[in-house]
Amino acid sequence: MIIFLVYVPALVFLGLGMFGLRDVRILRRRGVRTGGRCGGTSWNANIPSTDVIYRDEGNERHYITMSAEELGLAEDESVVSVVYDPRKPDRATTEKVLKKAMWRTQEGYLVIVGLCLAAAATALIAVASSQ
Repeated sequence: MIIFLVYVPALVFLGLGMFGLRDVRILRRRGVRTGGRCGGTSWNANIPSTDVIYRDEGNERHYITMSAEELGLAEDESVVSVVYDPRKPDRATTEKVLKKAMWRTQEGYLVIVGLCLAAAATALIAVASSQ
């Protein structure tokens, strides 16, 4: 029972990270690039966020909310390169996020944390069982 409790946080981090990396992989494989315009700005968890409004191939309007650093804009720019999934147009991100290495994305960090927690739990269990 204690082993299950030790591995639960690792599995949660791994699951969340792998689910997010799945979206990144889908967008890299079949994503469609389009231009998006910066809309309103808000604060989420003390991080300034900007709404990016874009249109899909059917000319339907969608938006995503991104932190300022994920937009990759100079101060006077308002157009962002957006990549969206044509099968599910609400699944989108910016070109800058897709150019990052997988392990340097937010989802990649979750996977790394999950792996580290699993390794630490395994080491602790191995030490405890050897004594």
